Amino acid sequence: MMDKERSREDLLKEIEDLKILEQELKQNLEEEKKRHSEAEEALKKSEQQARALIKAVPDLIFRMNSSGVYLDYKANREDLYYQAESIIGKNNRDITPVEFADLVEQKTRQTLKTRQMQVFEYHLHLGENSEPNEYEARMVPSGPDEIIAIVRDITSRKKSERDLLIRETNVRTIIESSPNYLCLIDVDGMVIDCNQTLASSCGLSPTEMTGRCIFDFLPQDEIDTRRKFVKNVFEEGKPVVGETIILGRSVRYFIHPILNEKGIVIRVTVHAYDNTEHKAARKSLRENEEIFTRFLENSPIYVFFKDVNIRPIKLSRNYESLLGKPIEEILGKTMVELFPSDLAENMVKDDLKVLRERNILKVEESFNGRLYSTIKFPVIIDDVPKYLAGYTIDTTEQSLAEKALRENEEKFKKVYAEGTLPIAMLNGDFRFVSANQVFQDTFGYSEDELKEMTFKEITHPEHLAKDMDNLGLLLQRKIDIYHTEKRYITKNKEIVWGKAQVSIVRDSYNEFLYFLVMINDITSYKLAESEIKNKNRELEKLNAEKDKFFSIIAHDLRSPFNSFLGLTEIMAEELYSMRLDEIQRIATDLKNSANNLYHLLENLLEWSMVKRGIKPFNPTHLILKKLITENLLTVSESVRKKSIKLYTDVPEYLSLSADENMLGTIVRNLLSNAVKFTPKGGRISVRTNEPDDTTIELIIEDNGIGMDEKMKNTLFDLSGHNNRTGTEGELTTGLGLLLCKEFVEKHKGSIRVESEPDKGSTFIVKLKR
Repeated sequence: MMDKERSREDLLKEIEDLKILEQELKQNLEEEKKRHSEAEEALKKSEQQARALIKAVPDLIFRMNSSGVYLDYKANREDLYYQAESIIGKNNRDITPVEFADLVEQKTRQTLKTRQMQVFEYHLHLGENSEPNEYEARMVPSGPDEIIAIVRDITSRKKSERDLLIRETNVRTIIESSPNYLCLIDVDGMVIDCNQTLASSCGLSPTEMTGRCIFDFLPQDEIDTRRKFVKNVFEEGKPVVGETIILGRSVRYFIHPILNEKGIVIRVTVHAYDNTEHKAARKSLRENEEIFTRFLENSPIYVFFKDVNIRPIKLSRNYESLLGKPIEEILGKTMVELFPSDLAENMVKDDLKVLRERNILKVEESFNGRLYSTIKFPVIIDDVPKYLAGYTIDTTEQSLAEKALRENEEKFKKVYAEGTLPIAMLNGDFRFVSANQVFQDTFGYSEDELKEMTFKEITHPEHLAKDMDNLGLLLQRKIDIYHTEKRYITKNKEIVWGKAQVSIVRDSYNEFLYFLVMINDITSYKLAESEIKNKNRELEKLNAEKDKFFSIIAHDLRSPFNSFLGLTEIMAEELYSMRLDEIQRIATDLKNSANNLYHLLENLLEWSMVKRGIKPFNPTHLILKKLITENLLTVSESVRKKSIKLYTDVPEYLSLSADENMLGTIVRNLLSNAVKFTPKGGRISVRTNEPDDTTIELIIEDNGIGMDEKMKNTLFDLSGHNNRTGTEGELTTGLGLLLCKEFVEKHKGSIRVESEPDKGSTFIVKLKR
């Protein structure tokens, strides 16, 4: 029973608990419904806010699955090609260009694979003729098979970036191309940036300059001062201008502050340029101004500057003496106030013409009884005539001199045209400028022909070097006049002797105009002088021959006669006491002396006849070997006594046309000489040679004592003293060889000798057949 009651109580309790649970469940359900409703409301509100936010965002947003199908799409009317109603549910590849579809597909795959945001840029044409728009896309995964992309139109930004880059490039180009020094520094002077000009001047590149202290490149004694300048700019925010010396060059610099938005100096720019030439130019300008002032103070000519109103604003000091007033009382005056009215009126007229026409004008004027020449010209500044300038020269003396010169020129022209001497003028290249008629007649050329020639072409070559040297001295003013006697060559190749006088004609400034050449024809005088010289030479030769003749008679005949007289005296006084062999020896010596005397007298006689022109010349046909054999007999005794070997090699057939006596004399003398100067046991040969069909050479060769060069050169000359004795004391006169030369030349032939001391001699006689 108790168990039943307990079960009932438990059941009631359970039912009560269930009711409580049900109540709690209902309450929880209500709360859950309320929370769900609130969540739905919040979600709806959030979605509304998100959509409002998305709608407010200017970017294009779309959702796409991995197949490229648009699931959602939001765009402004001007974006892309399509709007949401025409693109959702369609495949991207079906509605966009191929290259864009490929790009979206590639980026979608990459986003879903990496599960990371992909950022990329692209461009699309919104119209056929429009410029492409540029876009930036950000693509993120939105589930296992979807992506969301946000696309922003960056066309304007890209254009701004490009414009900014162009401006930066232009500015940098200007900075880099500037010849001035440019840099950006901080408060400590550290270089933040600089141009190439500054870096190169320091031997570095702009990159290497960055981070370097600009003060390290200044002179040591200026660093502190320049640091203070920079510090003041940072503290006060005011620019600074100054000058310094860098690497020996004068540099002018400008330091400007750069402020931030709070007005604080954060860095400064330094702009500097090489001021060396500018300073030098300013110095030169000051010097030129000083020179100009001194020139005006001391100018010998009248220098003036006038304004456009024709009033003097600057004058040389000598205008005071010209006008009789101080400069201060002349400046600013009108021409009428300074000069006579007629002259002043012409001056103003000419001055205005110069300014109007912008031309140089030269005028001749007269003032106070003197003549003046004035040059006027405009001073043009910025293409506008600002001033009139010029100078005036007192030409009174020059005009008088020119008048006298014209009169002298007229006189010269008269002498030039009507004179009897050849006269010509040459330019600085020695070419004929003109020549009078006498000159043309003398040398056979017309004036036109001469103008195409130089004086060298009519001058004998032997005189050219001397002429050129002296013409050079004339040009150098080392001599005033050049006098010379020389030979000229006419057009017909004839020689004309002239006594020439050359001077320089100069202009009024003493500058070269031309050479003036005057020639006195002395050809007849020179021919007479040459004839006299020839006669004198002939007389000298005749005197020498006469002296030689008397020398032979006085000296060369005396020795043989003395020997002959001595022998006859011995025979007259001692004949009866002498043995037969002694008488025989003296008789032989007498015979030899007589032969020598006869030979000498024979040569003297023949030489005398030749010189007097009475030696007959009778050429006949001769057999040469026969003539040589006959004349060998004259030396056979001497050859035998000296045991000389004598060889002959003369063909039997050899013949020629010659005077028999003269040719015999030639052979005898040459053989006699060969025997005399050949020692005992020596050798002599006589042979012939035939160089051609018309010539015969007779060659007489010995191996005797020979002769030196000096003797060879005077062997056939009267002035030579070649009468030396033979190897056995034989006497000689030298006359025989002179006769040989005379007789050979009579036959139109030649004779020469080849010889060396102690090696014998060879005489070669060349004759025509």
